Amino acid sequence: MDEDIKLYEVMSTLAPLIKGPAVLDVGTGFGTVIRYLIKNMDYNIVSIDPEAWTFQTLEKEYSSEIKDQRLKLLKSRAEDIPFPDNHFNSSIALFSMHHLKNPVEGMREMERVTCGRIFVAEWSRESAGKWNPHSEDQLSRVRESIGEFVENNGYETKDYGFWYLVYKTKE
Repeated sequence: MDEDIKLYEVMSTLAPLIKGPAVLDVGTGFGTVIRYLIKNMDYNIVSIDPEAWTFQTLEKEYSSEIKDQRLKLLKSRAEDIPFPDNHFNSSIALFSMHHLKNPVEGMREMERVTCGRIFVAEWSRESAGKWNPHSEDQLSRVRESIGEFVENNGYETKDYGFWYLVYKTKE
């Protein structure tokens, strides 16, 4: 299982679609989105995570970007994002929805704080145990729970085999 390689493949697909300057990363995790997007000097990235377990490492790695206010790490839940409506130009949740108790609430909050593009990339059921350590049931639960919300709120879905993308432009 080489999850890191797959995450970077996904980011190379998504990065050209992301618009700044204000970008929200929902679910910091190991910092994959940060590592990929911080190269773009035009972006101001806020990365949220309720556990913040990698923040200390990321704060060291990106101390100059934090000092320059190009990156902010914030302990926060996706279901309750502490920013005003339409604050971000783009929001991205990279394989983080399966960690949420209520993925639909997380998507609603992403939509509320975003004035432009919203991207939710999530593992497919078929990827369980191959490209990630999660169960088929856990991954199926996310797709089923967001299905009606996606359909009723103008999102599009694209399948990429081991992962799928749910996206919308509010502009």
